[in-house]
Amino acid sequence: MTGLPLEDIFRLAWPELSDADAITYRTEYRTIYDEVAIPATRLYRGAITTLRAFRRAGLRQATVTGKRAEDCERILRGLGLTREIDTYLGGDSVARPKPAPDLAQAAMARLGVRAEATAVIGDSRADMRMARSAGAFAVQVRWGVESDRVPEADVVVSSWPELRERILRA
Repeated sequence: MTGLPLEDIFRLAWPELSDADAITYRTEYRTIYDEVAIPATRLYRGAITTLRAFRRAGLRQATVTGKRAEDCERILRGLGLTREIDTYLGGDSVARPKPAPDLAQAAMARLGVRAEATAVIGDSRADMRMARSAGAFAVQVRWGVESDRVPEADVVVSSWPELRERILRA
């Protein structure tokens, strides 16, 4: 369910959930997320080395997430990544969230890149479906949500060095 909007996740877990309860749950979840999860967010070891290698190679970088854009911005700022990332978008930045292509397409438009020159790197089925539907190259990393290969992935990598090599040689 990772990558889907909160209310969609709640409805998958509780199909009979009322609209009012979905709003209440979303509000409660976001309060806890703001107070606990955002301050506790840490980078995977190897992430900053990879982002900097991509930057040195002249690659444009975007972060797209199912989280709200304001949460994404707080996380990037808190992790000291605002210089590494050229643009960011949240699920609330587009009409249709993951796995629809909207986030990837909006990021490509902001960066001024074509789909066939874009790699979407993600750790979930929603990420790979978004990449595919946007016409981008779908790169699944195995250290996140999905450790088994996702069928929609064009390539699967198991380490940061492998990811750097795969992207930088393309």
